[in-house]
Amino acid sequence: MVKERKEEGNNAYREDFEEENEIRESEPEEEEEAGFSFRGFCEETASLLITAYLFIVFCLYPFYLKDGYTDVGKEKFNFYKVMTIGGFGLIIPLVLLCIFFRIRDKYGNKGGETEAFRKIRFSVTDWAVGAYGVSVVVSYLCSEFKEMALWGERGWNMGLLTQIAFVISYFLVAHFWEYEEKLLLVFMGAATVVFTLGVLNRFSIFPIQVQGANNGCLSTLGNINWYCGFWAVLFPVGFIMYWCGEEIWIRALALLCTMIGIATGVSQGSNSAFPVFAGLYIFTFCLSLNSRKKIRRFCELVILFFATCQGLRLWRVLRPEAFDFYEGTLSDRITISRATLFMLLAMCVVYLLVCLAGRKKATDGKTYKMIRQIAILAVVVIIGVYIFLLILNTRVEGGIRFMGKLSALVFSSEWGSARGATWSAGAEIYRNMHGWKKFIGVGPDCFAMYLYTLPDLAKTVIKQFDGARLTNAHNEWLTVLVNQGIFGFISYGGIFISAVVRFISGAEKALKGRKKYLYIFALSAFAYTIHNIVSFQQILSTPFMFLMLGMGEALIKEQEDALF
Repeated sequence: MVKERKEEGNNAYREDFEEENEIRESEPEEEEEAGFSFRGFCEETASLLITAYLFIVFCLYPFYLKDGYTDVGKEKFNFYKVMTIGGFGLIIPLVLLCIFFRIRDKYGNKGGETEAFRKIRFSVTDWAVGAYGVSVVVSYLCSEFKEMALWGERGWNMGLLTQIAFVISYFLVAHFWEYEEKLLLVFMGAATVVFTLGVLNRFSIFPIQVQGANNGCLSTLGNINWYCGFWAVLFPVGFIMYWCGEEIWIRALALLCTMIGIATGVSQGSNSAFPVFAGLYIFTFCLSLNSRKKIRRFCELVILFFATCQGLRLWRVLRPEAFDFYEGTLSDRITISRATLFMLLAMCVVYLLVCLAGRKKATDGKTYKMIRQIAILAVVVIIGVYIFLLILNTRVEGGIRFMGKLSALVFSSEWGSARGATWSAGAEIYRNMHGWKKFIGVGPDCFAMYLYTLPDLAKTVIKQFDGARLTNAHNEWLTVLVNQGIFGFISYGGIFISAVVRFISGAEKALKGRKKYLYIFALSAFAYTIHNIVSFQQILSTPFMFLMLGMGEALIKEQEDALF
């Protein structure tokens, strides 16, 4: 009884507090209606221009092709460069005016300029993004390869100017954009069109004829690794929208988008999609354990995964020659396997039990907490055991009995689609760096430039990759460590760790309303991080990720008393 009264009191207090906030928020609106406000005009115009920029990036940029897949990376980057320079040219002057007006109006009578700047409030994520920007600049200034470091490697273009564009775009969205939830639906729709084309292409259907088409390229994005990077950022939007959405029509759209996202993730060909699937489902499961409704929806998402796999299998049975990818790959195996059918049937039974359990007395919160802890512990143990077996099986001559011939348990140059070779090269580069280079790096996107100054390592890499130029370690974190050093590595890691923690925390505290969609931005950052453990920064994923982080930050900053 005491606990119930306390909760009623807290609810009453919360309602009074929200009502009071609404009254306070309505007062300045009435004042603004009385006359034209130049500050208000600047704020609104900046937000609208940022919205237009977001729309171009998420809804037009993915579909841009000039000469088909010929130099698609270069052409995509040129489009991104032009729209970003043009967009920033319009937005930044307005933003500077907004900063001036915010400082003047908020702190003009409270101690002057020094006090105003002392009171600037940045979040942990803001500071991490800012520190990363500083690390990029410092790395460039101290680099021996300034010409390359300015724009980056041809076809990759992850140099100084591109990295700074990422940082600026984050701050513009996070601090000067008025969060608009419906825009997420538009982005989800555009991504779904891209994913639909990807599924059709994989099954030899080409609604759009693209010059240079082959089974290593998909949709309007090109290389399957680049395609998968884009998918990792945008797929969680529909996935989480279905999981935590309220409106039936939104959840129906999200269900369709998630189904197509699963279909293309499973079939596109890059193995890096499967760690993303595993990470998303495990993370969502842990977040679902405090609500029966979320548990049911999680079960529905698992059922959807296995059902989609069986749908792809049926497609392959009806059109055996349609699937256009290499035999023996994970995508090939999972889209023809019966295993997902048995898992689908088992999951339907679990779902039925969950629904029946929902009619009984509510489960104690301690039970949910225990299940979550067991799930997390199980994941840690599985990963730990795998790493232990990998190390042991690699070091023991001939390998462990019954395991010595399993390529997944032997770390060599062929391990993980040649990730063994690229990771070893990245680690060797860092080991050969001296003094301050280990702290500040060799320069933005200068991984290859420095690599080929090391004769012995260069010979090994040239031999392993048949003369192909190795431009990164195919591990984003290792590549950042080489390019921007420990300073860049720590600040870059801080961006994603702080964002995921803060967004999840903000979503968990939100009883209702739009802030629950912070889950989307948290899981998008998490999926991108998981994916890029075996991948890299590139122009079709990283710009989207920084903008998604900015959108999440804009949402979490709503109604906060912050200068920027």
